[in-house]
Amino acid sequence: MRCSPQPVGSDDDSGTSSNFPGVFSDGASDNLSESASEPASSGDDSEDSDDDSILDDEEEERELTALHYLEEAESLNVSQLRQKRYSPKTQSSLDDTRDYWNRFCYEGKHDPVERFGWLSDSEETIRFLKAFFSWRCGRRRSKTGRRTPGIKYKTSLETFWKWWHLVYKAEVGQGLSKDTTVKILDVLAMVAKERNLLSGRRPKATMYIEDVAEFARVLLSTTEMTFQCGWLRIQLLLFCQLAAITGSRPGALLNLRYRNLMLTLVRNPDGGRPQLFIYLTPEFTKTFLGEKEQNTFPIPEIIFDPTLVLSPHVFLLGMLFRIKAFKNFSKDGLVVDCPENLYNLGVLNGLGEQELKLNDEVLDRFVFCQALRESDGIRIALEKQLTEGALRYRMKRGGEITGFEQVTKPYCLRYGAAKAFNDSPDVTNELQNVMLQHASINTFVKHYSVGIHVDAQAIVRGLPAQKQLMRFAASMSRSIDPRRPYKLEDTSIVSKVPNVCKIQKKVIERKEVREKMKRAFEMTEWDFQRKFGDYLQQKKLKQELQGPARLALDVVERREREYMRATQRHTRAQRVARNEWQRQRNRLVRENLVRYKNEQPVIDSERQLAGKVVDEECMGALERTGYMTPQHIILIDTILTMPGSTVEKEYQRRIAAINAVITFCDVEEGFPTRRPKATQKRPATNNLPSAPPAKRQERPSPEDGKTTLSLAFASVCIKARHERPTICFLCLGNPRLPDRQRVKSFRTPGSLGRHFVDIHVIPYPKDMRVKCSICREDLESKSALMNHAEGVHGTVSRRPLSALGPI
Repeated sequence: MRCSPQPVGSDDDSGTSSNFPGVFSDGASDNLSESASEPASSGDDSEDSDDDSILDDEEEERELTALHYLEEAESLNVSQLRQKRYSPKTQSSLDDTRDYWNRFCYEGKHDPVERFGWLSDSEETIRFLKAFFSWRCGRRRSKTGRRTPGIKYKTSLETFWKWWHLVYKAEVGQGLSKDTTVKILDVLAMVAKERNLLSGRRPKATMYIEDVAEFARVLLSTTEMTFQCGWLRIQLLLFCQLAAITGSRPGALLNLRYRNLMLTLVRNPDGGRPQLFIYLTPEFTKTFLGEKEQNTFPIPEIIFDPTLVLSPHVFLLGMLFRIKAFKNFSKDGLVVDCPENLYNLGVLNGLGEQELKLNDEVLDRFVFCQALRESDGIRIALEKQLTEGALRYRMKRGGEITGFEQVTKPYCLRYGAAKAFNDSPDVTNELQNVMLQHASINTFVKHYSVGIHVDAQAIVRGLPAQKQLMRFAASMSRSIDPRRPYKLEDTSIVSKVPNVCKIQKKVIERKEVREKMKRAFEMTEWDFQRKFGDYLQQKKLKQELQGPARLALDVVERREREYMRATQRHTRAQRVARNEWQRQRNRLVRENLVRYKNEQPVIDSERQLAGKVVDEECMGALERTGYMTPQHIILIDTILTMPGSTVEKEYQRRIAAINAVITFCDVEEGFPTRRPKATQKRPATNNLPSAPPAKRQERPSPEDGKTTLSLAFASVCIKARHERPTICFLCLGNPRLPDRQRVKSFRTPGSLGRHFVDIHVIPYPKDMRVKCSICREDLESKSALMNHAEGVHGTVSRRPLSALGPI
């Protein structure tokens, strides 16, 4: 019989052990068990008095009377209860809708609040709201003056009506009558027809797992889109993997913290090595209808995985080891600080799992975070959440590089997972609702069931369904075309657009006026200083100046105001010109895409019939060109390897991939590489590889790299004050940068000085702290950095102090 020790914190003479069966106690505790089972001694009845309370005096004092809570409830604003149930994003949309209503009422000479109370079931109300919705469709400026695309779809107008009705209910306390609502729906149809709004809904795209695999391979290997550091590329891949597996809302995953993760080694019932599980519990979801039950997704590690590009375990473990997230106690022994030690762990006999604990310091940190550039390099800011805008831009850009015709959005991953759940015989409708956090299956049918992906012909005719073919035909991968012109190859044509030329002409005119006002101000200031002294000093003493000096100062101030006004008008014209240039560029890109979609298939068909080779052009567009760091090349090699032939080789494959992820997290990527123009000739290949390989660079030998770095280190340490190196000592001392950026030599010392000030000095506060890796010296202020740069490394800047930011 196996005995269990007493619970921690229990005493030997305690009666608490009596509640446990005998197997948890020894023989000496039998008497205790019998005595503990007897009722407590009543003792003297006089002890059961009102003074004998189980509450402490302090707890009794904290008990407040009912009158206190009744008085407190009088201040409750019942009309605001519904608003408090909205999420911040929903409340922001309601605020924007209310702002449109206020702007419309003010332009119509009405008070917005009074107009809410004026609305009724009358015909005047219908006419007023018809004018309001027509006005909303014509808005092209936001409240801040920024240009907006406006309403293009009828469904968008109907959504705006629903938002406005919620605002009306919150303001008045009740909604419009049913008859008025029906009339307003007719009004919306009338406004949509007058404004030529598009019918239907905005097109939705579903990313099946095959699409995710292709998309992830492009994100892994492309150099047309680069990141500040490798960590951002790795976490984008992890986000796509988790979203595709769990179908969670993008907002829930972005709010994911490390306390929402649990990693554990689970005993395999079939024997062999234990399996690594990730238990994922997203917390933040829609809460308008109340808090939803949290879902925990168990994600087992797939041994002999055909592709590691879809394995979240590899990327998550690489991130965890990079930030040293696993909890350790030992100071001199082996700990879980590398993948080799992790995969050497097993599950103890008698246990079903071996949990891997994370440090308490990282539990409240974000899994998907930002990276901030500081004076000495990039810092992974775990305390700052990755923004949804950054995620959407990266996914859209990655989809363009992949060649998808549809816009790649985070919600496409949720649509794909929902489709997979619905098609699986292992997932019932009830379980699907739980996994997607839907109230009923109708939500999926109405909003998620995008398109028909079954072989209707085979079903009707009783033939075997071509499931794989139909799945590919309904996927985003069907539209992949790497030649799709998502960018303008020659942006100079934008400057030839009439609107851009017109605005540029105004910019030139206002620049000439500004220069004229500047010369007039400088001449007046110089004349004043020649007669009466320094202008700024005399301006402070204006009240003490006599007649001639006072009049001359007024003239200088007037010239200065005219110069500042001309500068503001020129700056405003530049901003308008820049926005118009970007708008016209985007318009030309859209026109090119439409023309390419309509004309390119015909051109390809005619060229094939004429016997011309068109595969060469497509294959050439798939080639990834541009510089890659050695760490990036190793990462691609390890992730895209084939499964091992044995279990040991498979685990070695995973360990190598995790180590490559750890190393790549700190690598600062260079500038993106532009896609080669279609006119450039590329060698054709016979077979398309499973993953488009990156263009290989010859890896320099370690001796050559050490020699180059040694020479660079020696060149940035001056021996005489007149020496002026051309290599940045801060970039050289940053091991996260690619070697070519570390040893980059500027053309002149002046160019180096401008780089040093613009990149390493101006963006940071005066109390910045930076460590010179060359001299191993800590510099605790901006002025200390400037002095050290000039005195030790010969990097000089003669800019005035006012141009160096706070110093």
